Amino acid sequence: MIRDLKKVLHALGDEDRPISHQLLRNLSELSPAELTQFREAWPRYSAARRRALMQALVTMAEEHSQFNYNAIFAWALDDADARVRVLAIEGLWEDQNVAHLPRFLHFLVHDEDVDVRAAAALAVGRYLYWAETHEIPERYAAQAAEALWDVYHDPREHVHVRRRALEGLGSSSHPGVARIIESAQYDEDPFMRSSALYAMGRSADVRWIPHLLPHLESETPALRMEAARALGELEAKAAVNPMIRMLDDETDMEVRFAILEALGQIGGEKAKQALELAAESEDEAEAEAAELALEQLYAGINNLYELIDEVLGFESDEEVGEMDAWDDGFYEDPLEAELRQLLDDEDAF
Repeated sequence: MIRDLKKVLHALGDEDRPISHQLLRNLSELSPAELTQFREAWPRYSAARRRALMQALVTMAEEHSQFNYNAIFAWALDDADARVRVLAIEGLWEDQNVAHLPRFLHFLVHDEDVDVRAAAALAVGRYLYWAETHEIPERYAAQAAEALWDVYHDPREHVHVRRRALEGLGSSSHPGVARIIESAQYDEDPFMRSSALYAMGRSADVRWIPHLLPHLESETPALRMEAARALGELEAKAAVNPMIRMLDDETDMEVRFAILEALGQIGGEKAKQALELAAESEDEAEAEAAELALEQLYAGINNLYELIDEVLGFESDEEVGEMDAWDDGFYEDPLEAELRQLLDDEDAF
């Protein structure tokens, strides 16, 4: 990428000028030398401008995956401004570089700012999830889980940090985690209860489905939303009918979006019909959310059929090429036909 970084950094310092996408694009994938230029310009910006720039970078990275600001985010972890540190942690949301984990563990215990510790708890929870799902070496799971466990059980810690630690523990295979999740769902603090529902969804444990279903009728929108999300994560077929009924009178848009996403994750004919109806909504945001959920639903169907083909030993079209057998008509193995029929019959209920 050819860019005049000096000019870009000067423009970013002009507080009368908006932080445009064009300027942000020029900060993607900085080389070490360019990062040094950025670091030298940083102190010349006001505190408000630095926060606004970091927020803009986080948003840009979330909305446009082709841009990578990890070099800036990793450097900004050392910033004196707690808000900047929080945004830097959030910016590294999908970065699986295990070199960051010791920093997050340090923040979790030692940072003086509550919001930084809470952000660190979420970050450590991600590493725990990645280790449990074998996306990073499994040895990191115990380290992350132990840190989150200690924070959750520290009565001196702020509830905001403890609840984020609980959310992170949701994906842990530690046998004691189920007990604290169950206890937390009855906590007097509504935010802790909300985090308990979130943790249930992260657990991949269907035992929580009967616990989650009643929360769809909670008077608290945050609990309805987290219950819907968790049931979607668990692909709970029992939640499809209740959630479809909720769409008739649910007024909270965040809850509605959570329901639509969950229906896309769970799948089935009823969920598909409900999403197709929602996709025709006059509310553009809801229609778009329904379309995204339908894409997820269809992707799940395709993945399932691919799994069936793999189990049965079928090759993909790309692997078989232009075979004469396909020109002469498709022959479906009786066993595969029976499996597909069973899947279709399940969706019909």
